[in-house]
Amino acid sequence: MYKVVEVPNEILRTKCEKVTKFDKKLGKMIDRMFDTMYEYDGVGLAAPQVNLNLRVAVVHTDDETGPLELINPEIVEANGAEIDDEGCLSMPGVFGPVERYESITVKSRDRLGRAVTTKANGFFARAIQHEIDHLDGILFTDKLAETTAEAPKDVRVVFMGTPDFAASTLERVIEAGYDVVGVVSQPDKPVGRKREIKPTPVKAVALAHGIPVIQPIKIRTDYEELLAMKPDLIITAAYGQIVPTAVLDAPKHGAINVHASLLPKYRGGAPIHQAIIDGEKETGVTIMYMVDKLDAGDMLSKVVVPIEEKDTVGSLFEKLSVAGADLLLETIPPLVQGDLTPVAQNEEEATFAPNISREREILDFTRPGEDLYNQIRGMNPFPSSYTTLEGARLKVFFAEKVEGNGTPGEIIRLEEDGPVIATGSHVALKLVDLQPAGKKRMDGQTFMRGVGQALTLGMKVGVES
Repeated sequence: MYKVVEVPNEILRTKCEKVTKFDKKLGKMIDRMFDTMYEYDGVGLAAPQVNLNLRVAVVHTDDETGPLELINPEIVEANGAEIDDEGCLSMPGVFGPVERYESITVKSRDRLGRAVTTKANGFFARAIQHEIDHLDGILFTDKLAETTAEAPKDVRVVFMGTPDFAASTLERVIEAGYDVVGVVSQPDKPVGRKREIKPTPVKAVALAHGIPVIQPIKIRTDYEELLAMKPDLIITAAYGQIVPTAVLDAPKHGAINVHASLLPKYRGGAPIHQAIIDGEKETGVTIMYMVDKLDAGDMLSKVVVPIEEKDTVGSLFEKLSVAGADLLLETIPPLVQGDLTPVAQNEEEATFAPNISREREILDFTRPGEDLYNQIRGMNPFPSSYTTLEGARLKVFFAEKVEGNGTPGEIIRLEEDGPVIATGSHVALKLVDLQPAGKKRMDGQTFMRGVGQALTLGMKVGVES
């Protein structure tokens, strides 16, 4: 039996290679895939789900259609359309409506290489289409259909959140017509050089809509005002404090959290930063019930969001804000109607994404260039990574990966659009978005026309320079 891989995993986004060799090894692999599918209680399984880059899938929806092996499958005819819920062994606990062809004709090969034509309808056709998508690196969540469920207007919602990520979500909840009776946010803090006290982004949205706001210093002890709002549902998104059980147990529909990761991976305060820093290819949003433990509640829904090569915290933040709000609005109606089945998190797979410390902002050029590239992206625009140049801090907001070798931290080329710095690997970094101490943020060309004029080959950057 194989182990089914789960998102995020690069193999699940791979367009698989055609089978060219039909031998006993292929037959044994297919038998093993069937055993795995039955063990995991699935109705279909594709090779990439067991970490194999081959255009092979198996399907068995019922005894009437019998077990079907699909090798190099191709849909040659399709008719009709229908929307129904789907799940996936590689995304446990995630379900959603997908539009598929109602009937299909598929041409494929069997394990001996013989041509096979299969006609399928209904659920059998849906399962085949789902598995063929896997062979092209497509997840069912990429095809989620729009839902038309109306917002239950009589649900009293209390929203808890603080930063921009939560503010955009609150805005969408209000626009959807939910009765937001109150907002809870962190206390206002001084910002900027003038240290002016400004409202949190979530508070600003609430005030603009005339919604009452409370800002307890410690929600664990100061929550009576929140309970007085008599919420039917509490929604949290990046609130910033652990909410006590007395609050979580109060609403009849529970307290749910919009978390910017594919739990149980990246619990904690900096999941967006950490996913990029770790070089992940995918992340997403999970909506879960809240418990009196950091991001450990049962999961209600998930959505996968790809991480592009040049994504930064800023760009991914925007993608996840939209995806999270969309997912929340899809989740609330079935939650309120009692149509969702919570799925417990696997504690053995839990990882954490703590808030970024000052020490982690420092660029250590003895590390591989690929890791440094991800670190820079994973701290852009906040809190930003930095190195030093002749003892003065030099913030780095973006870099390009280029070929180059030298002593780590050494300037090995001076190009028109930025200096090239050697790292601990063959991947060097061209610094193309920087901010020298005491100056504004600038692109590499502007830097080279100013501060860069004093640079020389062999000069080193780094906290020890």
